[in-house]
Amino acid sequence: MEWGAGPQNSLQPTHQLMKCPTWLTPALFVVTALLVGIFASVWLVPTKSPQPYPGMGGDFTLSAISGPVALSDFEGKAVLVFFGYTHCPDVCPTDLARMGQVLNALTPAEKAGVRGLFISIDPERDTPQRIADYARFFHPSIIGLTGTPDDIDRIAKQYLVLYQKAEIGESQAGYLMDHSTKTYLIGRDGHLEKVLGHELEASQVLAAVRDVLMSDA
Repeated sequence: MEWGAGPQNSLQPTHQLMKCPTWLTPALFVVTALLVGIFASVWLVPTKSPQPYPGMGGDFTLSAISGPVALSDFEGKAVLVFFGYTHCPDVCPTDLARMGQVLNALTPAEKAGVRGLFISIDPERDTPQRIADYARFFHPSIIGLTGTPDDIDRIAKQYLVLYQKAEIGESQAGYLMDHSTKTYLIGRDGHLEKVLGHELEASQVLAAVRDVLMSDA
């Protein structure tokens, strides 16, 4: 027999609705309002993750021309970190120039709360003096850092940075370094907040920096 077939060709209710006592209506209204408020506070109010990239990033100490420098030295500031090397023919100058543009675009108050770090992945050739001069060429607020090969390797692993030496035969440069091309934006609390691609415009990086400054305020 098909649904709806029968003498009256209609479905009949199998139960009757019970009338709710009038005294329950206000109570149900109050309970419903409370539940709606609880769910709204949980699901509708945005919350900031304490660490957007768990297990990635973290403190480190390397050598600058002025002596040891740790990421934690910049607590309370936003930090742009880029891994590269001074003999880099293309990517590093481009990304450091972009970092310099971002720093120049900040207001004086914003600029006081932002630093740039350029970490060498070629400690064999990048002395503290060489990387300091190279970094300062792009902006005085960018600090050049280097260290032992073990130091660099450990920190690169913290930030999931890939790099390797690429021999180029008879060239005077001797070798190049293939490496990741991301810029890492560290929040004022020392946690990694954003990973910024090489393809982004300076205006997009600037917006990301300001977003971190505002969210950490």
